Amino acid sequence: MKRKTPFLFNILFPGLLIAVLALAGCGGSDGADGADGADGAPGADGAPGADGGAALTAENLVELGLQGSVVALNPLLDLSNTVDYDAATGAITAHFFLTDGTDANNGVDVFSDAYELRFYVSELIDNGDGTIGQSWDRLIYERGTPTAEDPDDQLPGTLTLLDADTGEYTYVFSDTVPSSGNVFRVTARARWRETVFDRDGNRIRVVFANSVNANYDFLQADPGMELASSGADIVTTEACESCHGDRIGNVGHGGGYTTVKTCDNCHNVNYMASRNGGEGDMAFMIHRIHNAGSFDQLEDGIDFSHVTFPQHIYTCSKCHTADAPNANLSELVPTRANCGSCHDNVNFATGENHGGGAWGDDTTCASCHRAGFSLLGVSLDPADVHNPDPKPENVPEYEVTIAMTDPANGTHYVAGETPLVTVTLAGANPVNYTADQDAQGDTDGVLSEAELFVYGPRANAVPVLTTNSTTDPAWDPLTRPTQGLDVLLTGGVSTDAQVATDATGYKYRLMDNIGDLVPGTYMVRFEGFDYGDISDTDYITASNAMITFQVGTDVEEPKVSGDACVNCHGDTRMHQEGRHSHNQTFDTDGCLGCHDLSENYGNYIGNRVHAVHSASATGDLHLSGGLPRDWSHVTFPRPANNCRTCHTNAEADVPVWRDPNEVACGGCHGTQRDANPADYPDVDPDDILREAAAAAHMVEMGGTFLADTTNPYDPSYVARQCIVCHGEDRIADLFVTHGLVNFPVTDTSTPED
Repeated sequence: MKRKTPFLFNILFPGLLIAVLALAGCGGSDGADGADGADGAPGADGAPGADGGAALTAENLVELGLQGSVVALNPLLDLSNTVDYDAATGAITAHFFLTDGTDANNGVDVFSDAYELRFYVSELIDNGDGTIGQSWDRLIYERGTPTAEDPDDQLPGTLTLLDADTGEYTYVFSDTVPSSGNVFRVTARARWRETVFDRDGNRIRVVFANSVNANYDFLQADPGMELASSGADIVTTEACESCHGDRIGNVGHGGGYTTVKTCDNCHNVNYMASRNGGEGDMAFMIHRIHNAGSFDQLEDGIDFSHVTFPQHIYTCSKCHTADAPNANLSELVPTRANCGSCHDNVNFATGENHGGGAWGDDTTCASCHRAGFSLLGVSLDPADVHNPDPKPENVPEYEVTIAMTDPANGTHYVAGETPLVTVTLAGANPVNYTADQDAQGDTDGVLSEAELFVYGPRANAVPVLTTNSTTDPAWDPLTRPTQGLDVLLTGGVSTDAQVATDATGYKYRLMDNIGDLVPGTYMVRFEGFDYGDISDTDYITASNAMITFQVGTDVEEPKVSGDACVNCHGDTRMHQEGRHSHNQTFDTDGCLGCHDLSENYGNYIGNRVHAVHSASATGDLHLSGGLPRDWSHVTFPRPANNCRTCHTNAEADVPVWRDPNEVACGGCHGTQRDANPADYPDVDPDDILREAAAAAHMVEMGGTFLADTTNPYDPSYVARQCIVCHGEDRIADLFVTHGLVNFPVTDTSTPED
């Protein structure tokens, strides 16, 4: 499990802002290029050692003579101010602005600051063989660091500073390009780069900070006009960033390449034709990685079978979004390489597993795989094949509507009000609401399950306002409250006095102590079956719906995590299939119906989600004895310590990292203080011991996991002392230890190719 993630924080010296690259205090190793550093010092030309300290400290910055370096942590690069092309000589001039990204947006002087610049020129070649319409061929690659003393490290072309205040430059390429009617692209990249030496003059590492990329597409006949589309823009950078964050280059090459257009300079059919068997071509490579495939030649046969994609792999629209001008090329121009990158069991040369038999020509793939074409009743349209309709068993039987009587003041309920919840279902078989509960296995309009969940508030949800909920005066606090209330009738009546179901719908009268609730946002969720879930292969997924309502205030309570789940998971449904079918969207409001603090049907979401996304083996609290669920197989598309990936809601009153608790923190760091490495043969034993130590520490500091306390549902529990050390400006401030000071600025430990 790889959890060590670099982060950057600032140390303020008199008159100086010095960037210091450091490591978060999480477990795991972070690279294999160099030996582990002693006492946290970095290895030679390699990654920091296990549990390493800062890559650079304030002391050795002074010692190394780097204390005067002013680093632009988030520089901006503007290449939209036209390029020039001299048709007579073939020379290209790039005109750009480089600024520090601060509010003042000061110009960056690369002749004084240690900035490396890279420039590319690529041409969009029409391959003529159906290969994703067109492909880029890199013609020029020039790089250099203006502050470098070695002439070999200087730019080969001519760089001119036009205005130091605004950071305005021109760069005339040393190499030239021939005349062509194709689209050209100029790419510029800038990053702070410093080679660090020890006291004996030995180079100990190369430090990079926050690269920035810019691209400019144009025609030689009109170089002053930037093209809105190159003709091959089938994926946007934003689509990648929706999962990987706002620096996609962190995934590979040490964070140096941060836009899809920049990646295209190298990762294309033309440039990669003679490299690694072409496996580095962007389309082939990205498809195969996200489909958890493996490579034969790329990186000597690197295996990505561990990758867990957060949606169905055939959801092409996750990456090929409508925002990409040429997104439809992915379906209009199929090729053997692109299709074979996912369908790796197909051998086009022999015809194995290919309905069309042996196939050796990309230009004719679209003769069958085209819009609206089917053969023997089977659609071969890529849009149909890659976005199939849900299987019949995964289509809910009913459309559910939930309504509540309006609050007297029109906005929120107050003491004395007892709202009536009404649930109605619309579908092929009209529902008989007053019929006795039916057995599973038929579709006759008599439901086999109909449950109502009422819970809240959002930040600390538990069942409320229903029989045997946490607000029921008759509830025994030493028992678990009831989450799902049965609203079905038996013989025309219900054992629950609050059920008011009649022929017009399933109905439930909420209890009369609504005024005792903490003001905030609460939820009502319904889930029901007619056919039911008999087995993993014999089921029809649930029909459900969820609404929110306000208690004590008309101000909606912010979601702890915002709506970030859909950034990666999209419209995917959780628990849609099999015996455990709930058909729940990735919306925390709905998930809290079961995964609330009452530790009933489902593990608390604040613990479960952290355990899953941090790939923790022991962080998931078990509910019924035995070992917790092991999530160490999950791959997360960003550094796991970047809390902001999921906690996107800026409106939240107190950021979660300012209000730590052992249940949530244990999801990542471990909850099983007696965890035995022998129980986890596929996990690094050191990780298990580290998680066990963290869990023990949390309990020693006054924390208690839900199963440990006599009253795990009491939100007023205050014995924990987390805030003493992990609070703001304390010795282990979570804002610092999780790298949130300047996330996502990163340190890459080795120079890239």
